[in-house]
Amino acid sequence: MYLSAASILRALTGFTAIAALALLSACGPGSGQGLDTDGNLLGTDAGAPVDSGDPGPIGASGNPNATLTWVQSNVFGGVCTQCHTGGAVALGLDWDSEASTCSNVGRDSFEISALKEIERGNPDGSYLIWKVEGAGPSTGPNGGVIIADRMPAGGNAALPMQTIQNLRDWISDGTPGCPEPRSAARGEAQLTIAETAAVDSARAYPEGSWMHVWETSLRLCSTCHSVRPSNPACAAELECPPAGLVLTADNYYGIIDGRTVIPLDPGSSSLWTRVSASDPGRRMPPDGYLPLSQYQQDVIRDWVLDGAPLWANPDD
Repeated sequence: MYLSAASILRALTGFTAIAALALLSACGPGSGQGLDTDGNLLGTDAGAPVDSGDPGPIGASGNPNATLTWVQSNVFGGVCTQCHTGGAVALGLDWDSEASTCSNVGRDSFEISALKEIERGNPDGSYLIWKVEGAGPSTGPNGGVIIADRMPAGGNAALPMQTIQNLRDWISDGTPGCPEPRSAARGEAQLTIAETAAVDSARAYPEGSWMHVWETSLRLCSTCHSVRPSNPACAAELECPPAGLVLTADNYYGIIDGRTVIPLDPGSSSLWTRVSASDPGRRMPPDGYLPLSQYQQDVIRDWVLDGAPLWANPDD
């Protein structure tokens, strides 16, 4: 059964910020393959762009390197993807394409939740800048001190100052090349870039199907709830997957187990009761992280009410 257009509009009305559990973290010593001693791609000068065709739109700073094409080629795709790409991407923070990079604009930082990973127009409020510089403004959360290692980690050299300035200018210019947040129908709600990316990704699957639910609301849970969790706390503090529950896309039949999800009965399904709990000590994601948005919760609840179908249409 498909979600009705009316239910989607009602859900979008209560949109809140997505609980994006993301972290620019180390994945261990990097090989440095393809980088020079300054952390730039081999064959390029510090701060010089890789030749990658049309550089894309240039913002108010006038910096020709403050473009999505430049930062993707020289920083995210050229350096960060030593750890942050592929199936084992560090904490789910993926930088392997321009679309992935744009999905991290407006996303809550995993390490310091008061900051966005990239805050459009505000480099000093973007945890990405804190991580590559090694600290933040002294007036910021935690006294301006980053958590874990400076990026890039694993023995790689810090990014050159000109490269960091290009990043700063790109953010100050409003992250040109990344789409503006899209307004919901009738202008009743404003989607963040991260929320827009999640909805767009989920559109590959029929509304009301298991994969639509997973892409929209549950993908981030797999940082802990998977056979190979990417959250470093799993090795140090947590037993993962917690309670033995694997919330990955390929485990539909393991989730419809008469306990985690009971089709037609969200009130008795632990998946729904935990993500919608008002008690922070019981709610998932756990205390310290933002809860799922109202829209994400509605997608889960409506799916269970509809019988938790694998496909939205039995004929699919």
